Amino acid sequence: MKDSTAHLHLICEDFKRTLQFYKSEIPFFKKRLEEISIKNTGEEIRKQVEHFENTFIAMNENLDVLMHDVNIKQDAILKDAKEKPDFINLKVNETADDLKALIDFTAKEFAEKKEHFYRFLSEHL
Repeated sequence: MKDSTAHLHLICEDFKRTLQFYKSEIPFFKKRLEEISIKNTGEEIRKQVEHFENTFIAMNENLDVLMHDVNIKQDAILKDAKEKPDFINLKVNETADDLKALIDFTAKEFAEKKEHFYRFLSEHL
């Protein structure tokens, strides 16, 4: 099955907005974590705070890498559209199934980490 260049471009734009949204939530998470750190000085809480700090760092780096990869994919799509403007809406490209799978995986992973963090917040704030 094939997708049009225009459709692939829209998928990239959608994924970029999703990644930007996830990145925008990380400072909020860090702020809540800071509040817990100030209120709770026990060793066990400190370990959990450090775990989440490391999680947020890894999440941010992962989102940056994904954004970079999507930008590369989108640049290739736009180059293809520029070279073949008459074919922009024809289904001439391979499907975006790999990109869609990556979007789904990223959304699931982000939601799980967010839920885990919110549980931690509810116990310690």
